[in-house]
Amino acid sequence: MRADFLRKSVQRYFKSKGCEVFFPKGGIHVGNGMIDGEVYERGIRMAIELKSDNDDILRGLGQLLEALAHGYDEALLVTSQARAERLDTKAFEASGIGLASVNSKGELKLIVEPKIVKF
Repeated sequence: MRADFLRKSVQRYFKSKGCEVFFPKGGIHVGNGMIDGEVYERGIRMAIELKSDNDDILRGLGQLLEALAHGYDEALLVTSQARAERLDTKAFEASGIGLASVNSKGELKLIVEPKIVKF
């Protein structure tokens, strides 16, 4: 699944919930890393990292941890449904980083809810 497809699914899901969604070209520079986008909801900033089927999930977790360390309140990793089903959710639950999957119809499903994390 391509990152563009994931991005459109994330935008559609969060805009339907009344959130502001921001995915600039080239990403958002955060500390020593880059994240793909962010979502604003009632004063809460959530970092979004999209990982297609060929991307490195551990790198994505590192990027999200960097975002949390630099002021983001929540973090969410988004990947394909098939890939998300193979991941162990314990790391996401322990860190507070959320996990979402996107199916072939473009429907986003939160597997692990992101939690507000303050370092």
